[in-house]
Amino acid sequence: MDFVAFVGIALVILALCVAIVFAYSQQTRQLQEIQDQLAKIESQKSDLLRQERAQILDPLILIESALNQSSNPQIDAAMLQQIDIARVAVKDINERLNAMREWMGPPFDLEWAEYLERMPTLKKLYLASAYVAEETPVASAQIVKE
Repeated sequence: MDFVAFVGIALVILALCVAIVFAYSQQTRQLQEIQDQLAKIESQKSDLLRQERAQILDPLILIESALNQSSNPQIDAAMLQQIDIARVAVKDINERLNAMREWMGPPFDLEWAEYLERMPTLKKLYLASAYVAEETPVASAQIVKE
């Protein structure tokens, strides 16, 4: 009888071990599925950020095209504001992609300065207007002092 009791206890322990291993494998599989879904969501999130960035840059490309077609290219205040908003938005999106570790680098992800390099007329006029904007308060302050 001792042998039968021993075999019975061994079978119960074996059944518990099999149940534990089965439960562990199920849990591991479910966790892997969750991680895969989260990775897919993160990937979709980065794709949405890249689409948003493209939508922000599209009007600037249209401005660049209009400036290139113009005989006397000039930037008005509304264009400057649109460029500044785009600059801030692109930098924010790039920082978010970096934080998510989804930054892929050129040619997929570029810094603001690299995007501006691809629009030479817009860059020249934008930087010139920014320079004038910086110089104006200084010049007016010198006039007031005299």
